[in-house]
Amino acid sequence: MLKRGASKSYSVEPIYDPKQISAVNKQTESNGDHPSSGDIREDADKKQPLPDYAKLMEPAKVRKRRYFSLGVICFTAFILALSISIVMTSAKPYLDLMDPEAGTEFLGLYIASQPLAQLFFSPLMGFLGNRLGSIRIPAIISTLIMAVGFTFYACISALPEPRKWYLFAARFVIGAASGTSTLGYSYVASASTVKERTTALSLLQMSKSSAFIIGPLIQAAFASLGDGQDRPIGNDSHIYWNMYTAPAWLAVLLSLINIVVLMPFIFTEFYIAKEEGDYLAARGLKKSSPDDEEIVKKMKPDKVALVVCIVITATTQFNFNFIESTATLVVIEQLGVTPTRAVVLVGIMYSAAGVYGLFMFGLVGPISRKVGERIVLMVGILFAMSGVICVYPYGGPLPPLKFINETIDELTTVSLSKSWNLLESPSIEDDFPICYNATTALTDGAGCPVDIQPWCCEIPAIHSEQLIAGYLLIFTGVPIAIMMVNVIFSKVLGPYPQGTWTGLLGAGTAVARILCPLCVTSLYAAFGMLATCGFLTSVMVVVLVIFALSFRRLVPYRHAHS
Repeated sequence: MLKRGASKSYSVEPIYDPKQISAVNKQTESNGDHPSSGDIREDADKKQPLPDYAKLMEPAKVRKRRYFSLGVICFTAFILALSISIVMTSAKPYLDLMDPEAGTEFLGLYIASQPLAQLFFSPLMGFLGNRLGSIRIPAIISTLIMAVGFTFYACISALPEPRKWYLFAARFVIGAASGTSTLGYSYVASASTVKERTTALSLLQMSKSSAFIIGPLIQAAFASLGDGQDRPIGNDSHIYWNMYTAPAWLAVLLSLINIVVLMPFIFTEFYIAKEEGDYLAARGLKKSSPDDEEIVKKMKPDKVALVVCIVITATTQFNFNFIESTATLVVIEQLGVTPTRAVVLVGIMYSAAGVYGLFMFGLVGPISRKVGERIVLMVGILFAMSGVICVYPYGGPLPPLKFINETIDELTTVSLSKSWNLLESPSIEDDFPICYNATTALTDGAGCPVDIQPWCCEIPAIHSEQLIAGYLLIFTGVPIAIMMVNVIFSKVLGPYPQGTWTGLLGAGTAVARILCPLCVTSLYAAFGMLATCGFLTSVMVVVLVIFALSFRRLVPYRHAHS
């Protein structure tokens, strides 16, 4: 039952149908086994459907207001995702513009700064939401932090060089606002019944996916401003209006809109999951015996299943982070596209993936109800793994090389000779790799920089068809897997306060978003796509093993019902 203390936080004693527990105990004892929580959950899941609490006990007017509050959270999730997506595709070009000496190695750390903040702030915001009994104040504070972060991001040009650590700090502040996403997930889970939850979380994901349609298109539209400093904001100002800062200022405006939407005159909070748990628990106690109640009190949400969900979410997230970290870089170096055009192409790709994601999220609910959430999760993992396998360098010509725009005195001849086994010769041309030809090398920043990445002369290029097929499979599998894990996670928790655990789920995702950019960009810079894809394939094999070992535990928390 639900108990409320002075701290305004709730504790729940989960109640199962005592008759079912006794029946399971007798059956398993006759076989010499002891019933586990997973056995009881699976048995309850097969025998008794859960009553629709919303239709039985909730007035129609209250239900409409609750649905409106869920719609408000979906809107705030859309705004949050839109704010991030309109600057996401320009991370590498903006870093190169602000600090040309930063290099590819720093790119991984730069991208990881945002999830690094999420690692700390997601659990914190989830805990505060539980502690306060409301998500409003933590969500408003988190959104205000985001507005400050984007303002800082847009004003980097006014700061002294080197600027790479200022950019790192700006993305860290923006990442601190990711707690808003955790609060949104926990609220949707707490403001929906078990029967509504898959649909509610699907709509939340669709809201975020639709933002990834519009955001990259906005970034692409701002490309016409160029990356120059010919449009200063104000007289004698070092703050400029260009294709990288304009989206950041738009994100500031969107963050302020989110704060207004979360005000009490628009957004009212409802927590029907607690009421549903209290109702079903009371029904279960009607026919309970003292022995059954003792067994019931020991039953809690399966923490092993919750931890498994966190691990699966984090490891599956590696695939999307692989695209987020390297998409623009791969298009520039493997396909020989200029940085400005690469930003536009990747933006269009994200928008197309968003449209495709809307379609997939619309199918997830009906399919999961027919074949089961765990089966859909497995299919999503397999699709994501197939996408990585598609982008292996299987053979063909080398990638187009970038023009080495340095004099021979600036090159480190010793380093080059070690990397490329150059023939000893006094001629200047011998200080370049054998595969390099200045007449065919690409300019304007396009191509593979063979002077700092020797594997450009050894590993075949990735073809555009491979990228399209691989990214399509990843954009199919990862959203499905993440969606199903979130649904299973919230159902395993049942009526328990979901803020802290949802924050831990977000922290697990943050760990993946920290490690993946660092690992992927470092592997790519040092060894190329072959080592990068091999690493990601190993990660997905680990996911499949963990999923197979814990398959029987990933079942919903069940209440008693007569």
